[in-house]
Amino acid sequence: MIGSERFALNTDKTILIAEPEGELAGELGPFFLKEPFLTIRTSNLKETLLAIQNQRVDALVLDSDLLSEDCGFVSIIKGMERNLPIIICADKNTPEFESKIRHQGIFFYHIKSFGVQDLEMAIVNAVNKSLK
Repeated sequence: MIGSERFALNTDKTILIAEPEGELAGELGPFFLKEPFLTIRTSNLKETLLAIQNQRVDALVLDSDLLSEDCGFVSIIKGMERNLPIIICADKNTPEFESKIRHQGIFFYHIKSFGVQDLEMAIVNAVNKSLK
């Protein structure tokens, strides 16, 4: 695992950001300064599975670059943590990929070019969902 970063004190909600390069974590940095979340960052699928197995995770932000065109990884996660809200972030949208990924029961599908604000709202909504 690349590491854990604490952006706020006294947090009890954990967001796992799985991405190869760290760009999303960087873009979300100001958001996490305002929100009381603990963040964990992983750079590959194996580290992501280990983090989910070993820690309580309230929402997963998963970069589609880790998936390629194979959405089976989402099924594996859903098998481990059925109710874990998963937010998929993609550089570009293709109808085929979007259809495949939505059939996996993800929480939100984010296109990076739309900006970070809708991703921030999706994270807050995902954490609120996990409270129920």
